[in-house]
Amino acid sequence: MRLLHLGALLAALSIQLSHAVEDEATKALQDARAFADSGQHAKALERHEWYHENALRIDPAEYGVRLSFALSDWKELADKYPPALASLKAIRDRDAKALEDGTAEATLFNDVLSINETLGEDPSTIALFKRLDAKQPALAQNCFLYAREDLLAQGDADLFTKYAGDFITYLTEEIARHNDAARIYKEQKLAMVEELIEDSKETLITTTLQLADMAAKQGHADTATKLKELTFKSFPDPRLKP
Repeated sequence: MRLLHLGALLAALSIQLSHAVEDEATKALQDARAFADSGQHAKALERHEWYHENALRIDPAEYGVRLSFALSDWKELADKYPPALASLKAIRDRDAKALEDGTAEATLFNDVLSINETLGEDPSTIALFKRLDAKQPALAQNCFLYAREDLLAQGDADLFTKYAGDFITYLTEEIARHNDAARIYKEQKLAMVEELIEDSKETLITTTLQLADMAAKQGHADTATKLKELTFKSFPDPRLKP
């Protein structure tokens, strides 16, 4: 689970706070599933495309579902119906070009990232961020919120450090985000709240270990130790011991 990945958080909230009355966006997604189940693949694709392009206009609370469950359904359709795969990639490429051209806001990066994640093409997300770093550095800074975990996992120390800044400050903010999410999960009384919090904690520990490894490779052993100690104070996990 991505640490406080905006889509994951909002997906959970969307499910919990979904409208009792079926709206046009919800119906479109349900139609897509029904058409796919009955083998009407072309109709299912049309409904997926419509939902992806219009859901947020109808109800911003669809944000999380749109980038999680809806994309998963689309991928299942694409596995059976090649035009669905071509369509999903075309939307991804269109949005990536808009970002590179500087005609889109950073939130669109999360759309591209989510599609790449659904397709198992995470390296494409890194490649896009590198192009933004070269062509649209101000936009890249705003997109870093979404790209940071992929960059950290890749281990590109120079690029990650350029946008993350001081590692101690960065990790302190990540811990605060985890705590804020845990509070929201509990306040909203979400289903599977303990599992959500545990997943977030595990990702935070992974992030800490990746940061520490990156700091050590940069020759900052003291910083690596401090990073582990910082997270250990909140989550005394044996993996964080020096």
